[in-house]
Amino acid sequence: MSRIPLVEIDPPIALGPLDGRYRAVVAPLVDYLSEAALNRARIEVEIEWLIFLSRGGVLPGAPVVDDEEVAYLRDIPCSFGRAEIAELAEIEAYTRHDVKAVEYFIKRRLDSAEHAMGRPTSLGGMHEIVHIFCTSEDINNLAYALVIKGAIENVWLPAAARLA
Repeated sequence: MSRIPLVEIDPPIALGPLDGRYRAVVAPLVDYLSEAALNRARIEVEIEWLIFLSRGGVLPGAPVVDDEEVAYLRDIPCSFGRAEIAELAEIEAYTRHDVKAVEYFIKRRLDSAEHAMGRPTSLGGMHEIVHIFCTSEDINNLAYALVIKGAIENVWLPAAARLA
């Protein structure tokens, strides 16, 4: 028995009611609970870990980031938009691993820091400490906590308060 591939049907078929008939109601959750939001949170966790390692003196001999470099690093997840989502998807297609793709994405940003900041930085020398001492689960469990926290604080609680 041959079947028509459902992915080719237009309009697209939803996986369930949340991305089907309730899509408009749950749309605000995309900023917190989508795959892109999870990847943005993974980047944020990796960046904060990198800053902690650098500034905390945890790794003797590792570069120490200055305030401007910290601002550059923290802007990486803040500026995670359409182009960055596509770039990360391209990297993940190569690595076949979500958190490894995040690591490579961050390393690309470290490589382009001097050009982006218009001055020499210590960031290019930090490749080897991105993700050091971490497992993917370390990054994922913190990232999941961040996205759930964001969804509760920014979507669920305001909606619940309107019910009162």
